[in-house]
Amino acid sequence: MIIWERFRKNIFDNNLVCRGDKILLAVSGGADSMVMASLFAMLRKSIHIELVIVNFNHNLRKESVKESKIVKKFADSLKIECILKELKTKEYAKENNISTETAGRQLRYAELEKTAKEYKCNKIATAHNMNDNAETVLMWMLRGTGTEGISGIPVTRKINKNLTIIRPILSVSRDMIDAYAKEKEIKFCTDKTNFKCDYTRNKIRLNIIPELNKINPLFIEHVYNLSTIAKEETAYFKKKINSFIAKNIKISKNKITVNLDTFNRQDKILQYKILKEIIPDKKRAVHINQVINWLADGKNKNHNLSKEWMLKKSVKNFSFVNLSK
Repeated sequence: MIIWERFRKNIFDNNLVCRGDKILLAVSGGADSMVMASLFAMLRKSIHIELVIVNFNHNLRKESVKESKIVKKFADSLKIECILKELKTKEYAKENNISTETAGRQLRYAELEKTAKEYKCNKIATAHNMNDNAETVLMWMLRGTGTEGISGIPVTRKINKNLTIIRPILSVSRDMIDAYAKEKEIKFCTDKTNFKCDYTRNKIRLNIIPELNKINPLFIEHVYNLSTIAKEETAYFKKKINSFIAKNIKISKNKITVNLDTFNRQDKILQYKILKEIIPDKKRAVHINQVINWLADGKNKNHNLSKEWMLKKSVKNFSFVNLSK
């Protein structure tokens, strides 16, 4: 069973799950999260872990109540405790002047943290898969990004010292998920809004990726492999950047000062990544390259980065200075 092998490999290669973990599974009722819950139920047989399922009704669709009941019934069949919660997504979106998509995501993650703490879980598992990763990479490419965007969705994200988000089926494609759900006769829900081109992600999912798959049926897999390499490169540069910052940069609330001579001796790619890490405003590639060009120009000693931040250059240093203070 390929999906089971990939699930286990991802978990053990990345140390996602340890004996004694208590894991909160975010289960929407879709095929991805229902299959993830099924795989965790199997994993529980070979390693001592505790599982809790949480399902959120965002109150955006009339089908949500029915979907929550399906999740609860499935959780009961797996003998996993299930928590059903309702979110006031529209109200939150209106109060904060944001889209319902953004509101739903913010509320969902806030409630995940809250629920994990309440039930003493040290891990939260989300059902992001290989296709989600490809969509994310394409979104970042459209916006303009470095290798951080090509890295895609991280397999883990630490919330605090007591809580980590894990993505155990990130190495699994949606085709594998659908095949597994069919084989195991897992009933799942289909969110009809996923088929509306109202959001950029849906446009990529419905229009762009199918065309790329026609050109190369292994497109999703290749993007995942590219992301894996990019993650390793990012981790390598992160170590070098942190070392440089510790030795050559002074950071305070209103000023960031960099040793100019040492900075100039770094390769251009490292200069770019150091600036991306420390720049306090305007972090897009075009702005970072403007800073690099300004540093190479011996004429101008000041450069307006934004309304709040100015760059100042002296013989030994250059600094980001907060003008609002």
